[in-house]
Amino acid sequence: MKKSNIRSIRFSDETAELIDRQQGDNFTQKFENLVTRCVWELPAREQELTELERRIEEKRNQLRQMSQQAGELGKTLNSLLPQVRALDLAIRKALEKWDM
Repeated sequence: MKKSNIRSIRFSDETAELIDRQQGDNFTQKFENLVTRCVWELPAREQELTELERRIEEKRNQLRQMSQQAGELGKTLNSLLPQVRALDLAIRKALEKWDM
């Protein structure tokens, strides 16, 4: 690849460290790899993040609904428990009456 653009720029030490952490044999390759990754990979990552956030929100809604249903089920079971105990007692009395 022919490289005919020569530019002089100034940047912070943090930016220099960021560039230096990139893959490449020299500063130019590292800088080009960083720019290329930002241009091509960042939009895909942002789209993936948006999709993951949507799915997380969907799961939160499902969890909220399931929690409500569990609460309602607990209330129903609590209201049925005295009736189950009364039925059990009635069955025992009937069995005692018939001497079984």
